Amino acid sequence: MAFMDHAKPGVRTVVPSLVGLGAFAVIVGVGLGVLSVHSGLLALVVAVVVLVAGVAARDLTVVPVLAVPATLVLTRVGGALSVSDVVLALASAVSLFALRGRGVAMLRPLIWAGVFYLATAIPTLILNRYPANVVEWGHEVVLVLGSLIVGFVIGREGRARLALTLYAIGCCGIGVVTILVSLTTFLRYHEFQPVFLPDLNKNTIGGMLAAATVIAFARPVWLRWSPTWSWFVVIVCAVAVVAAQSRQGLVGAIVGILIVSVRARPQTGRRVRIVWLAAIPGVAWVIGELTAQLASDNPFNSAHQRVDWYSQAIQIWQRSPIFGVGMRWWYTDRFAGQFQSFQPPNAELEVLTTVGVFGLIGFLTLFAVAGWYLWKMDPVYGTVGFAVVAMRFTQAQFDLYWVAGQASLLWIVAGICYGVQALDDGRRARGEPLSWQQPIRDRRVRRIPVARRVAARAPRGALGGGVFRGSSTPPRRG
Repeated sequence: MAFMDHAKPGVRTVVPSLVGLGAFAVIVGVGLGVLSVHSGLLALVVAVVVLVAGVAARDLTVVPVLAVPATLVLTRVGGALSVSDVVLALASAVSLFALRGRGVAMLRPLIWAGVFYLATAIPTLILNRYPANVVEWGHEVVLVLGSLIVGFVIGREGRARLALTLYAIGCCGIGVVTILVSLTTFLRYHEFQPVFLPDLNKNTIGGMLAAATVIAFARPVWLRWSPTWSWFVVIVCAVAVVAAQSRQGLVGAIVGILIVSVRARPQTGRRVRIVWLAAIPGVAWVIGELTAQLASDNPFNSAHQRVDWYSQAIQIWQRSPIFGVGMRWWYTDRFAGQFQSFQPPNAELEVLTTVGVFGLIGFLTLFAVAGWYLWKMDPVYGTVGFAVVAMRFTQAQFDLYWVAGQASLLWIVAGICYGVQALDDGRRARGEPLSWQQPIRDRRVRRIPVARRVAARAPRGALGGGVFRGSSTPPRRG
């Protein structure tokens, strides 16, 4: 009877919660059913958001972690934003609540550099008033500032290994599919052709996999990746970049890897200089392909097309050289009949046309400040961040820069570097093992705080000086 008396309050507490949860599930199910009639993709996105929100109720850091592999999902939602944009915006909001100011002061130089760039872009909002301009400015706020904060929270909360491992696994999956498609095409047409996957063109594939290649080659100690896994990622992703025929991605990967090889590895104290020789065939292939296309009579190949776009971008920039003609002007009909509808395939030309010389100063300042501070950091943390930022900036000299996912990943990685350093600084101050010195799973350590809380609540003398005081052996089970 006493047991039943104690059970009744518990049942009375649980039943309303179960009823409320069931009602919420019914409402969500009906809502998703209605949405699926109008848009199956939108219903899927809403379902994913609800699922992520449910998981986040248990652990808020799950959302920022998912933002990293989500950079690989470029499926459009409503035409303006991609799935990666939606997840990043949600992760940015969650990260602001999880920030709590601990160690974030070290991130201020990069934050202020991002704010400076965004401020230099404000005049174009005033001079060119159309919705796409304002939407893109808000989009870039999330891509730069939001990504830095998301990365910092991931690193400081000890989630860097999980986030970047998920990203590497996703890139390996894309890489394997890319290689298979390339081989299948070769067997059918007896020549290698560029690879295009659903929602991923060859240069997007190259940018994604180049970043994974650089991260895996750097293999910072705090990721705790084994050499076998790291080299597997490097080989699969590098081969896939070549299979996709992404010259921009290959050049970016080479630059990032060479930067990493300049500094000694913390694990061994050695520099991997053999990659300087391995880079020669890649550079030779890129130069050969570019020369052949420029010498070709085909005016529609990628080299000739880029030359035409460079010329047209300069003409558009001359319409408003100081403040630009506005962001996402290529999504409007402002230059219909005068120029092609294209996004300039060069970072500086793209920024010049959209926000002018004024904005270009802010853009270059952003990269200069980020590069300076990442290079000055302890190489254990800063090398991989500097290499990824340099890799992306190099690739953007020959391709689009403001691309969903790719424009955020470099700042997420930079934020992760600062977050991991903040985590280790706190551990050093407390005399605890650093992030790479702790076992991946240590259940014993996790139980210690619980035991201490039990001891604190118990009456004095009930537990003695330890968990099992009063007996030399733990109590019998059962």
